[in-house]
Amino acid sequence: MKKAFDPNCITFSQMHMIFNSRLFRRYQAVWTRVYITSRYEGIGTAEEAFGRLYLENAVFADQLQIMFGHTNVNKYAQLLNEFSIGIREMITTQLRGDTEAMQMAVNRLYRNTEERAAFLASIIPYIDEKEMQSMFAEYLRLTIEEANSFASHNYSRDIELYDKIILLKDRIGYVFAKALYDYITSGGECIKDLNPGECLTYEQMNAIFYFRMLFFEVVTWVRYHMLSVVEDIGNEEEVHARLRLVAKAYGDAMRMIFGEEAGIVSEQDINLFIDLLDGLLVAQMEDNIDQINENSRLLYQVAHDHAQHLASINPAWKESRWDAILFDMIRSMVSMSTTLLAGEYALHTDIFATLLANAEAASEYFSEGVYQFMTSNGGLGI
Repeated sequence: MKKAFDPNCITFSQMHMIFNSRLFRRYQAVWTRVYITSRYEGIGTAEEAFGRLYLENAVFADQLQIMFGHTNVNKYAQLLNEFSIGIREMITTQLRGDTEAMQMAVNRLYRNTEERAAFLASIIPYIDEKEMQSMFAEYLRLTIEEANSFASHNYSRDIELYDKIILLKDRIGYVFAKALYDYITSGGECIKDLNPGECLTYEQMNAIFYFRMLFFEVVTWVRYHMLSVVEDIGNEEEVHARLRLVAKAYGDAMRMIFGEEAGIVSEQDINLFIDLLDGLLVAQMEDNIDQINENSRLLYQVAHDHAQHLASINPAWKESRWDAILFDMIRSMVSMSTTLLAGEYALHTDIFATLLANAEAASEYFSEGVYQFMTSNGGLGI
């Protein structure tokens, strides 16, 4: 019997599918922003950033091939690539001041949103073409606004715009994943779950996803903070304040699932991490070797303390696993600041890609543990 997509009982496989769909769109937003930054601010190699964006399109298309076949997937990959190329053409024409060509590029991009929505609706009947096209078009509108803010060096709405883009991308990911799951199960077959009979509500799943994405928020805003300090991109105080909000959000999420004390300790750990990273960046800029070594040592100590904390509040997590994950993230962040200060922008971009992979590993391990914790404790009423 078909297992319908029930928002009151989302299984592990459904949750995993939704997360993968949302994750592609998160990567798309991140690498588009990296590319925009590279083009307008000269940070990094633009083609390297564009290549990362192109790669994400290919990875996502490959995930769909088993369900829709080579021909359909190639067509959708082509449409995704045309959108990425269109963004590149729009920026190129804007930078050379060719208003007419830029408008033509924008018009092609809007046609692409229509073509992508129509094509998805043609192969997945559970997709509402008008709804999908509307969301694609809104993402394009926000991306154009984001590009314009970099072109004019007016960063007053930069943080607000990026947050809107991320919220929209998460929504697109959910709508797509729901339609995909309904398509897969429409023939009466049921996707097998790791834990049959265990499920979460839509609100509980969103809580896990929100928490999972906090790892991406940390690494994203750490990089933007570094850019604001070293390259004077954006408002340094506002970007730093946004990074502090991630610490608060992390504490609030832990509080929601594991209780008040867990939330307090978690927020304190992230704020201490931010303080130490700030100190490290200053020490690197001043070439203070002793302070660099001390702050580096303390960053690893905070990571280890937090690994112990996580293992103590959830038996599904192992301290040694968290040590390995968090140490990898610290190493990547230190290398990212070092390469940025040295002007090694291509390597800096490569390291940021590694850091995103670190964040994905951390978020995946986290979501597995929280799913086990919540299902074994009745969902905690979230």
